Amino acid sequence: MTITDVIAEAGNEHEIYFLLTAYMESVRFGDKFGLLPEHITRLPLSGLADVTRRFDDLRTERDHATVRSNDRTSVFISEALDVVGTARERLTWLAHPDLRSRRRAN
Repeated sequence: MTITDVIAEAGNEHEIYFLLTAYMESVRFGDKFGLLPEHITRLPLSGLADVTRRFDDLRTERDHATVRSNDRTSVFISEALDVVGTARERLTWLAHPDLRSRRRAN
């Protein structure tokens, strides 16, 4: 099971922010080459708008890495996009009861 799997199944916002914070801390510790800008990995996280902003910034970073043909950076950013994107989707789903009720009806 990956962190994205756990985030996708999280039952509340607190679990998601805890998992996303743990991921950001591990990235900050393990990113010896500085592949992700500090503004993306800084803590604390401050809500859905902040997570969305980081996701958008990661997409921009991925696009720049692709243009520069930097495979290592592209892979690293793609992983971060997957994790942050999953958190953003789950937070959005939890924040909107109408989305939850439509999913149960199907």
